[in-house]
Amino acid sequence: MISTIPAALELQSVSCIFGQGARRVIALNDVSLAVEPGELIAVMGPSGSGKSTLLNVGGLLQRPTSGRVLIDGVDVSHLSPARAARARRTKVGVVFQNYNLIPTLTVGENVGLPLELDGVQPRGAVEIALEEVGLGGMSDRFPDEISGGQAQRVAIARALIGPRSVLLADEPTGALDTNSGEGVLRILRERIDAGAAGILVTHEPRFAAWADRTVLVRDGVIQK
Repeated sequence: MISTIPAALELQSVSCIFGQGARRVIALNDVSLAVEPGELIAVMGPSGSGKSTLLNVGGLLQRPTSGRVLIDGVDVSHLSPARAARARRTKVGVVFQNYNLIPTLTVGENVGLPLELDGVQPRGAVEIALEEVGLGGMSDRFPDEISGGQAQRVAIARALIGPRSVLLADEPTGALDTNSGEGVLRILRERIDAGAAGILVTHEPRFAAWADRTVLVRDGVIQK
């Protein structure tokens, strides 16, 4: 029987073009990709191939020039900035390589920020998210008081908080040692196995091995 459940994240014939004339750059060229609930896809390719643009489009951080982006079957390609931000907070968790933690907020405040922005009291959810990444009891510390590996786990806890159906990670292990990197991927893998869908951008084959399948991007095109 053919499933009628939509993909958690789907890019349909997406192109992204920057600049004009001699400075025109095609970052993505007619890219189609579907990620199912419970599936983690590793995206690999050389620098400048379009990997990060693909992630930004899927995370509603960049509008496509053409094509469609669907989350849970709903077209979110051209939402207003305010509606796109709300969709990110409620549907998409993004883990950046450089953590993107706010230094003046505590660990708990950083993790709970997406819920705070939606007017939701995050305290209980924050503790659960921090426990999930092995940082229980650290909510009152500040980012400059924790290690790089712990900071990346805080970023993951922030991405996991709330009913996120899509998780996107852009080189989340790039600044970490092997043990810390594998710990980060283990946390992501557990949430994917629990039903989320994910994309992992990485240069490392050993980290790509955590994914269910790998796609190669080159010159803005997914290689067949």
